[in-house]
Parts: sequence; structure tokens; C-alpha cells
Amino acid sequence: MPETIETVSIAEETEKRYLHYALSVIMARALPDVRDGLKPVQRRILYNMYHDLHLYADERPIKCAKVVGEVLGKYHPHGDASVYDALVRLAQPFTLRYPLIHGEGNFGSVDGNPAAAYRYTECKLLPLAEELMRELGQRTVDMRPTFDGAYEEPVVLPARFPHLLANGVTGIAVGMATSIPPHNLGELVKACIALIDDPDATTADLLEHIKGPDFPLGGRVLADRRTLRQIYEEGIGTIKVQGQWKLEQVGRKRQIVITSIPFGANKAALEEKIGALIAERKLPQLTGIVNESNMHEGMRIVLELKADADPELVMAYLYRHTELQQNFAYNMTVLVPDAGGQVRPRRLGLRELLRHFLDFRLTTVRRRCQYELESLRRRLHILRGFQEIFRDLDRALALIRSSDGKEDASRKLQRHFQLDADQAQAVLEMLLYRLARLEVAKVRQELEEKERQAQRLENILRSEKKLWAIVRDELLEIAQKYADRRRTKIVTQDDVPEFDPQAYIVRENTHVILTRDGWIKRVARLTRLDNTRIREGDEILTVVPGSTLDAVVFFMDDGIALTLPIHEVPASSGYGEPLSRFFRVGAGARPVWALTTDERFVPPTQVPGNGQPPPPYLVIATALGYVVRIPFAPVRTPSTVRGRLFARLTPGDRVVLVRLVRSEKSLLLVSRQGHVIHFALKEVPVLAGPGRGVLGIKLDADDQCLGGCLIGQRQDGVIAETTDGRTLRLTGERELTHRGGRGQEALRRGTIARIVPEPIELVHWDELEPS
Repeated sequence: MPETIETVSIAEETEKRYLHYALSVIMARALPDVRDGLKPVQRRILYNMYHDLHLYADERPIKCAKVVGEVLGKYHPHGDASVYDALVRLAQPFTLRYPLIHGEGNFGSVDGNPAAAYRYTECKLLPLAEELMRELGQRTVDMRPTFDGAYEEPVVLPARFPHLLANGVTGIAVGMATSIPPHNLGELVKACIALIDDPDATTADLLEHIKGPDFPLGGRVLADRRTLRQIYEEGIGTIKVQGQWKLEQVGRKRQIVITSIPFGANKAALEEKIGALIAERKLPQLTGIVNESNMHEGMRIVLELKADADPELVMAYLYRHTELQQNFAYNMTVLVPDAGGQVRPRRLGLRELLRHFLDFRLTTVRRRCQYELESLRRRLHILRGFQEIFRDLDRALALIRSSDGKEDASRKLQRHFQLDADQAQAVLEMLLYRLARLEVAKVRQELEEKERQAQRLENILRSEKKLWAIVRDELLEIAQKYADRRRTKIVTQDDVPEFDPQAYIVRENTHVILTRDGWIKRVARLTRLDNTRIREGDEILTVVPGSTLDAVVFFMDDGIALTLPIHEVPASSGYGEPLSRFFRVGAGARPVWALTTDERFVPPTQVPGNGQPPPPYLVIATALGYVVRIPFAPVRTPSTVRGRLFARLTPGDRVVLVRLVRSEKSLLLVSRQGHVIHFALKEVPVLAGPGRGVLGIKLDADDQCLGGCLIGQRQDGVIAETTDGRTLRLTGERELTHRGGRGQEALRRGTIARIVPEPIELVHWDELEPS
């Protein structure tokens, strides 16, 4: 064929092709049909096992490799992993509330172990799966050609129970998703019957029968009746799912036994997480964890308790920090048929889901009855032909004997007995023993029985009430055979132990060491700084005492305060960890100072007066000479990874001094060019929050403030090192002036290189009262 090149818009072509892809994912992969609750790949697997391979529940299983190959070759032209993964999930009792496939071999585990390769595993259908397909041979559902036109497959399966809600489903399409939890089959049947008996029943009425989701691993759902009702009415929402536990007494020891975990949780990862919490002493009430799960007693994750530990507090912590509590998001988006038979994605509520299933079930029963009636009528037609023959059997035999062949005999029988071609054909093919007197009586008896059955089916098809009665009885039959007890409990928030983070921290006196380069670590006993390990070229900036129940605040020179609970500071005999591990530290930002929130060292927040923010206050000085006071209270509580702003800086400025004001009355500032200013602290305004403040020392264009100190009982000045190696002691004995001036000239030759850090005073805990 000659080559044809057509110029098209790449934007339009991309949009068109992506739309085709999106529709394919939505309609043929990710979303289930509201009628049978199955995705296409699941439907094709079950249909192939039932229709082609005849892997019924009472048959021997075969290799999964054969099933995967059959499905790929006939129905599902995609990768083998997509088929085998779906098959495995249909067989996993911890994934489906009611598994549809019986698997032999390794089909994975709740610990997250994958299934063995399909050449090693075997499978067959379970009895419940046959209830999805039992009526396939009765033209109850439409068929369509497969992808290559070589075979046919059902559009949906004639499900005899609401499989969509019984097993639930999750799927991610393009621009939409579905997430429906599993439910108890017995409760679903009761709700369906209630909707049959009262078509106007509301969602609230149905929730009298359906208590909520029922997960295969049990657990409990935290949701009140109002929340569940809203979710089931709107088809979207979120609930919390928790594992279940019990307390056991073993001799003198007590232990917590976790008997179920949330749906979809990985048991091995959960055990590893709990073990890490115990090892890191974040859960001091526990001493160990043992996995005692087995196939006889089910799941048993044993947590060994200390003698005086409160199990409620332990479980509250585990619910907060592990996969023992998870959120399950409802999104009841499914494919729904319209009046023309085309399916469209829609989000439905509980009542609509059940209504669509029941309407589909009514149509299925009607089509089954019509098929049975057509079969009966065909048989009755033949039996009536036999009846005509039996009235003059000798004449019929004479006609057959005198004929020249089968076609001639058929024409003579049709002409003499008023039969049609089908009746005459059946007479000619009848076995001779059927002409015996007893056999003739049986034919006449069968005729009467078939006429009664046909009359009954005609009556049923004329009455929708009788059709609904059949649907109702068959649902009750399903429930009687397959329904079981609910596994998941529905509880309210009042039944959950309250989480108190302070209850899980071992109270200890400790020191937090901060270095100039921003490395931190926690040391319990510290008598000398000489033996403390720090990185080469770094130096200790300050040591902050405090209790593990308190926090430490790190003030950075970019005006951000980083507040971290002291118990989260890594305890280390090495270098510790950088602040960037815990916070998003600004580019080039370095620590200026640190302060504890322990009230033994820092006064508690006081009652404000005269319209002022509550003391105690922090005094802050910047490199451009600005000073400000702010309350300490806003930075006392732990911050996010971004920290909190405590000083607003102009471009090019940075914080050089942060101190807590105690009883000090004045402030001393020192500039690089050797200017020193000493002014009263009351001249520095107190702001309610971060601000630039006011000018503390007036600087030349090439000068900057290096730091200073508060003048009081604890300190009376600073020590400065000059660029030529000299040391200056600058004290508060200098005359008090007003802020904003140049101050006094303390250095006539050279400049000041740096302010020597003030000596670090270590706290000796033995000399203090017990914390």
C-alpha cells in the first residue's frame, strides 16, 4: 500500500489518545461493576475456571500457571503478573472477607510475604464463587466477543449475592478511585430483604441491619452512628480502624496480646516497629515482644509489660505511633449501567448500591425463568407429538415401515398426524423400548408435569411480586449456607484510651550539648567538657540542662527558633546529630544560643500586666545594631520542622545575641570597630511577637555589632579579642547612655575579631533537689 503521511496537531492527538487510555483504565481495569462487584480481570479468571476448566469446588485443583495462560490467551491480553496477582488476592483469606478461590501452596501471608510463582501453586473455585456463576448457562446475562473475537465472555456474572459489598474493592483509575470495605454477608442479606419488603427504606433503616464494615482480620472501627450514616449516604468519608487486644495474666506477669490488626497492615513491619520503640526506650512500659501466632490460635503478638505499667497507656501510644491504627477512606465509585446498557462511573451510597444489585437480581431471575419456560415449551412440543403418535401407534409404525427413508417417513408422519418437522424428527429418533406400555405412561406423566411447571413459570413471570419472592428466598438460602459471625467491632471514641505523650517518657535529668556548627546530643552525666567528643574544627557553643519531660530551644541567626523535646535529642557518646536531621535549617544559618524550658532554670510564664505580653522576656540584638524584647512563651512548646520566627530581619542582617532577661537592668553592645554602648534595658520595647525592634547602637557603613551581654549579677561584661591578638575586657562599669548612639570608643587601633563566649556553667544534678 502507498505510504500516507498526515500532519496532525500533537496537542490534539495527545489529548485524544490520553482520553482513550483514561477511559480504558476506568472502564476495563480499575473500577468494579455495581452488579457483580468484580473488576474485568477478576471476572475473567472466575469465568475461565468455571466455564472452560471446570475447576469446581468438588474437583481437583490444577496449576495456577494453566489458569493464567488460559485467561491471557482467551480473555485478558495483558501481562501475566496482572492475572496472577488478581488470582492470588482472590484466594487470600486476609485480603478478602469471603475468598472465592481455594489455593494450595504459598499464596502469601499477612506478614507481607509474596506468593510463590504460579508454576508452584494450584487452585480451584470455592463453593461461594460458584454462586456467582451458577446461572451462566441459562442466558441470564449478556455475552460479548472477547478481544480477538474467537470466544465469548459475560458482560457481568449473574451474582446471587451482593459481592461488591461482601468483599469490598479498591482500585485507582485516571482521575478517580474506588475504596469500598468488606461487609458481613449475613447483615447484607438482611438489609437486602428489608429493601425488598420496603422499597422506600432509607439508609438509616438499612443501617439497623448493617452495623458497618467487617474486615477479614477483625479489628475494630472507631465511628459513631452519625458518622457511618453520613458516609453510607454520601458514599465518601473516612473511618479509623484499630487492632484488637486483650490483657493476660501469666503467673505474676501481665502481658498484652494483640489478636487482630487493621485491614491491609503488614504484621511483620508492625512487629519491627514495636520492637524499635522498645529498643529506643520510647515505650518504657514494655520489656519485649514475642510473636506467638499460629494456625490454631490465630494471631497472637505478645507484648511483655512491666509490673506497674498501665496497658491502656501502652495501647494508646501504639495506636498513635504504629500501623495498629489506620484510616480507611470510603469512596464508593463503581460502574453503573444506564438505560441504554452502557456503564458509567458514579459514586453511590449504600442504598443505591443495594438497589442496583437487587434490580439486577430481579432481571436475572426473570431471564432465568424465561429460559426455563422456553426449555419447557420446547420439551412440551415434543411430548405433544409423542402423544399424537401414541393415539394410533400401529398406524405410525405402518407409515414408517412403508416409507422410503427418514425424510419420507417424516413427511408421512407430519401429514397424517399433523406434526411439524421437529416433532416428526423426535418420533423417528425415539428408541423402540419407549413404545412399551409403561414407557408410554411415563411420557404422558412427564407431559402433565411439564405443563404444570410451565403454568407455574408463566404465573411467576406475570407477577413481579412472585419474582421478588424468589429473589428473597434465594438470598436467605445464600445466607443460611455462607453467612458467619461478624469479626469487626464498632466502637465510639469514648471506648478508646486517651493518648498522653508525657506518660511514655522516662523522666531523667540530662544535658543537651550544642556546638557552633549546629550538632546536638544528649548526655546524662557531665562533669567536664574536656572529655566530650565533638567534630574536628567545631567547638561547644553552650550546654543546656533540663529534664527529658521538657524541651530545648535553639535560636538560629536567621531569626528562626527550633524547639525540640529533650527526650528526642539523641543520647550519644559520639558527635551527636546535626540540627538539620530534625528541622529544615535555613541555608547558611548557624545557632546563636540555646535555652531550656525546664522551670528549674527558666521562670514560668507569668500573668501579663498593664497590657504587656507575659514575662519572662528574651532580649535580641542583630548585626545591624537593632535590639528588641519578646516574650519567651511562644517558643516554649515544640515547633514544626520549619521552626518559629522570633526576629524579623532586614536583608543582610542576622541575629548576634539572644539572652533571657532575669533581674538584669542594662544591656552592653560591642561593634567590630571597637565601639561600646551601655544603656538601660527599659529603653528596649517589648513586642508581642517577632519584630525588627529599635536601633541599639549606631554603626558606620563598614561596621557591625558583634554581640554583647546583659549586665547583672551573673555577668558584668564581655571579653573581646582584637585582630592583633590582644584581649579586652569590656564591663558594665561604663557610663549609662541612651540607646541609638555610637557609644564609647574602646579601641583606637585595629578592630575586634570576636566576642569570647562566656564560660559554660555545668549543673551538678546531685546538688539539686530531685526532679
